[in-house]
This record gives sequence, C-alpha cells and structure tokens, in this order.
Amino acid sequence: MQRDVAGECILVPIRRTLTEANSIYVLNETGAALWNRIDGRRSVQNIVTDFCNEYEVTSDQLAKDFTSLLDDLLSIRAVEEVTG
Repeated sequence: MQRDVAGECILVPIRRTLTEANSIYVLNETGAALWNRIDGRRSVQNIVTDFCNEYEVTSDQLAKDFTSLLDDLLSIRAVEEVTG
C-alpha cells in the first residue's frame, strides 16, 4: 500500500499477519517517480525511456538505479515479476 505523507512516498507492506509486517519503506523523489510508473503493462525499458525523456538523467545510470529499486521492491513483495 502506498501513502503520501508530508511530501514523502511511504510504502507499507500488506501481510496476512502483523508479525510479517515489520517495516515501512520511504522512497526518495526518484524512487517515488519510478514507483508511480510501474503498472504491470510497461516494460522496464519503456519506463526508463519515458523517465529519461522527462528528466535530465542518463539511461545507463537510471537503468542501474531502477534495477536496484526493483530488486528491493521484489524482496519486500511490493511488486512481482510479470512475464510475457
């Protein structure tokens, strides 16, 4: 679940039991902007390209940062990998 609190993007994992949810996650501005583009339909490359067109950032660096963010999001089960 995502909440915007005082200008920050907060991710609160939803779990079956309270003992499973032991953390909340705060995304920086770039992380929040990328998070908001993840929709299950666009590929990582499409998101990176769109983001690079909107902001002044190199695609190589953004791809590395986005991959790192996705790894973190996968590890907390905030996203899941879609194939096909």
